[in-house]
This record gives sequence, structure tokens and C-alpha cells, in this order.
Amino acid sequence: MSDSRVSSSRLGRLTRLAGLGRRAVPVAIKRFRETVEAPREERGKVAAKALKKHGDLADKAFKTLGDMKGVALKLGQMVSYMDGAIPAELTDVYQEVLARLQQQAPALKWSAIAPVLEDELGPLDARFADFDEEPFAAASIGQVHRATLLDGRRVAVKVQYPGIDKAMRSDLKNADMFRGLMTPFMSMLGAGRATRGYVREVMAEIRARLLEELDYEREARTQARFRELLADEPDLVVPGVHPELSTRRVLTSDLIVGRRLQEVCETEDQASRDRYGALLTRSVLVSLYRFGLFNADPHPGNYLFPEDGSVCLLDYGCVKEIPDWMRADMARYLRSAIVATRTDDPRDWDRFDDALAHALHLDRSDPKMFRLYREFSLYIMRPALVDEPFDFTSAFTRESIDRVLDGARETIFGKRIPRLPNIPQVPPDYTFINRLQWGFYSVLSMLRAQVNWHALLPEEVRA
Repeated sequence: MSDSRVSSSRLGRLTRLAGLGRRAVPVAIKRFRETVEAPREERGKVAAKALKKHGDLADKAFKTLGDMKGVALKLGQMVSYMDGAIPAELTDVYQEVLARLQQQAPALKWSAIAPVLEDELGPLDARFADFDEEPFAAASIGQVHRATLLDGRRVAVKVQYPGIDKAMRSDLKNADMFRGLMTPFMSMLGAGRATRGYVREVMAEIRARLLEELDYEREARTQARFRELLADEPDLVVPGVHPELSTRRVLTSDLIVGRRLQEVCETEDQASRDRYGALLTRSVLVSLYRFGLFNADPHPGNYLFPEDGSVCLLDYGCVKEIPDWMRADMARYLRSAIVATRTDDPRDWDRFDDALAHALHLDRSDPKMFRLYREFSLYIMRPALVDEPFDFTSAFTRESIDRVLDGARETIFGKRIPRLPNIPQVPPDYTFINRLQWGFYSVLSMLRAQVNWHALLPEEVRA
């Protein structure tokens, strides 16, 4: 465990990331270059002697990201489970170590956490019958302790790390600095003012969602809202919130006991994994298309599997509210894709193209760029297009990222002099949909689940 508050110095955090980056950047470059330069059949080759070096780097990344917490730790968590984020031959090396970041990131000692609790709630013995000083989970911006209320009910108390608010703001300012430094290079590669402005808008959306996670009072309200919305879904459990014991830096919820996703993946048979996959999918689809909001942080540590066969959905810090126009657009292009897949009528495909172009602000007069977005969108929607079980595999999710990198190869590097294309100005509200789709597909591929995604769509979307 660490002894004190999270470091919030911009320079200090930047220096630690830079030290890690000197080792990690070659991995990212390898992932990009294998797609940009290498034929698919030649990708994934690495010398055996290099694996030891990467194992040491994974250990270093775990310690650095775990100690830094905040945005840096969130990125490490994403790499730990998202298929296709790193080269295939290195996946086991990194994910085996970084998977510990999902629930077992280095926690702070009780001496650092107790003052936060007392500042927010007052003397603990006046609010709790007992309080476990040893955390049972530690994540990117807080750690979780078991406790017992005065009336005997067991609760989970999430406590924000001291200094994490300043640390996250420092990370985001560093990201803004890098974006500013990149602007001249983007101009040299042909990026116009509109593209540079669009990057600013996307960064603003990311910043807004990440900073919202610091407000546990908002998270408590959002968690209570999800609990109410999913009340008619008996196999989906959202822990009850105790608002009288929740503040901006402390969130107290009912304690739910259950297995972690990894244990379910390793011990359950295919039928059980399929059932759990269907329940998780139902939670996402109902939230997206019926309620107009979604949890944009679908990493494996946010699911529990109690003995009664239900699924407990945790962590509501990063929840995106979908504007009405966006929800209508999403339903329209998915519905039209389902119809066109069923009929294969050119007129129906044209209606789909119109719906997609309208939703994502695509220019159909730019055939190359439109084709790339169209093919990628249809690939991502594949599980929903036909009324039959879809086999979620790591290869399926990895392929979706390969398609993005293939698009970069074609539009940027398929020229004598690399040039940035005039990328479509997809509404920034879609930014976290991408995080959801890649993250959630990776969760389903961990389960090796076969799920009839189409049948689980709300009836009004299925067409």
C-alpha cells in the first residue's frame, strides 16, 4: 500500500508517464505498424527472447499506473481487458499483469483514507458499528471498504483518494498541452482548422465525463436512477444507495457479495456463460435505446455474480446521457440496417446509407471516407443484424480495431506523402459510445458468450 495522498504535481505526473512511455511507446508503435505496414498473415510475430523484456515492462506499468491512479490508471485498466489494444502476441504478457488494476490496484493506507472519511462523515463510530480498515477493492479514483451500519446492515463505502481531484486535472491539462504541441504537426499533415477544432470538441467531451467521476454525490443520484429504471429486470441488480452516508468524496451502497467475472469465465459452462452474456447485453441495450443513457465504463471489475444467478452492475461514475436526437438517429440507422440485411434490397441499403450519413455527419460525396465509416459501422452492428446467437470472440473485437487501423493506412499512409484526411465531424456525443462498444464486446469475448443480441433489442428497434 502507498503511504500518502495521490501526487497531483503536473510536472511530477508528466515525468512518471514519460519514464513509462519511453518503454511503452514501442509497444503502441508495433501495434500500429503491424497494421499499417505488414500484411495480415505476417502480423503477430515476436522473438521469444523479447517476452521477458515485455514482462518486466508490464510489472513496471502496473506499479507506475497503480501509484499514479486517476486518468493514467484508467488507461491501464482499458488496456488490461480490451481486445486489440496491444499486439496479439503480447496480450497475455500485459493483460495477465495489468488485469490486477481492475480491482487490486495499489491502495492507500488507512492513515491517508481515515481523514477523508472523517472530514466528510464525522466520527466513524457515530455512523458505523464497525469499519474494516483494509480495503477490498481499489480503482482509479477511490478504494472500497466494508462496513456495518448501526442497524446491522452491511455496506460498501467508496472513499475518494486524497489529492485525486488535482491529479486528474493535472493529467487533463497535460493532455491539453500535448494537443497544443501537436497542432503545428497536424497542420503540416494537412489537417484543416475544422479538424483541429473538432479534436478540441472531442477532448472537451472526454474531460467533462472524466471530471464528473469526481462527484460522488452525482454518482449516487445516477446509481439510484439506474436502480429505479432497472427495477423491472429481476436478474439485474443495482446496489441501493445510502444518501445520508454519501457526499462528494464518499459513496455508501448496499454490500453485494458475488463472484468476479474472471471466476465466472473460468468455472461456468457454456450455457451459464451465455445466460450471463445475455443479461449483461440486456442491461446495455435497454439503457441505450429505452432510457437514453449508458454506463461508459464497462470494465470487468464493474460486474458481480451473486449465488442466485443475478448480475450486479457496479460503478456509475462515468454515465453518458444521450440527447433525444442522438437516440433517434441511433435507432434509425440500426433499424434500417436490420431491414436492409433481411431484404438485401438496394433501396433499403440506400435508406441505411442516408440514416448513417445523417447520424454521423458523413459526406456521401466522399466515397472513400464514407465507405470506411459504413463498413466499420456494419461490422460493429453485426451482432444485432440477424435474429440468431452471435459468437463473441477476441478475434471479433480485435478485428474491429484492425479495421480502424486499416482505415488509417488507407487514408493517411496510402499516399506518397502522408496526409491527414478531412475526417467527418461525428458528433462528440458519440465519443464514449466507442469506449462502450469496444469495452463491452471485450467483456462478452472474455465470457466466450453466444448471445442473440437482435432478440434482446427493444421491440421498437428490431424492425
